[in-house]
Amino acid sequence: MKNDNYNNMTENLSRVFLKVSKDMTKIVEGINVTASLKALETFAEFLQNIPDDIKDTIFFGKVQDLKNINLRYEDIVWIVEDFGLIYTEENWQSMLKSEQNKSNLHQYIAKTILSTSMEKREKLIILLAHVEPLIYKTLEISKTKNMKVKKAVNKVSVEDNEGMSAESLGKIYVLAVTYIVFANTDSYTEEIDKRIPFRNNILHNGIVLYSDEDIDVTYELLLGLIEILITVEEQLQEQYCVDEM
Repeated sequence: MKNDNYNNMTENLSRVFLKVSKDMTKIVEGINVTASLKALETFAEFLQNIPDDIKDTIFFGKVQDLKNINLRYEDIVWIVEDFGLIYTEENWQSMLKSEQNKSNLHQYIAKTILSTSMEKREKLIILLAHVEPLIYKTLEISKTKNMKVKKAVNKVSVEDNEGMSAESLGKIYVLAVTYIVFANTDSYTEEIDKRIPFRNNILHNGIVLYSDEDIDVTYELLLGLIEILITVEEQLQEQYCVDEM
């Protein structure tokens, strides 16, 4: 199933090319042939300098910065805004339909989100407890005994992730989600930002001290991160099907 969310991922790769292309067109229009050739040479040189590997991009560098301690909401909200989220209640409802062929995990997550009998505090804890298996499912990682989620994701999303494609980009988004949710808050030297869905802090220390406003922001951010995982999985599955044809 394709949706507009994932289009934003490919747009992230193509937006810069489109902008530069338009700029070069404006430059070429109305100037002499010599100048036009010079402009096109400059554009060709720009294309040659585009990284061949996703790990050589500024985007990857920004994601790697998420490993830093003492993360604040302002440090990480860009990952959700950049992805471009559009999920509505209708999207979650469609996940419950049998024709969507969704896994039990997906359906359980959708039911939790749509539940009218639970408050956001309860939903937050339940959803956080299922992020790890959702990450494994997204990247098709078979969990083994004593597996560490960040190490497992790093292998797939960094060590084994090469090239410049929507697929490689999607795996970096999963890496970003992993860094955020599974941040080692025990090592934080400043007050933990309660607007971020830190699994370690919430499941170990509870949410009694979280204000209703904290919960609202944290819950919405977590939904955005979950949506990223589900959308990336859909597109990776489509890509795997294409590769097998």
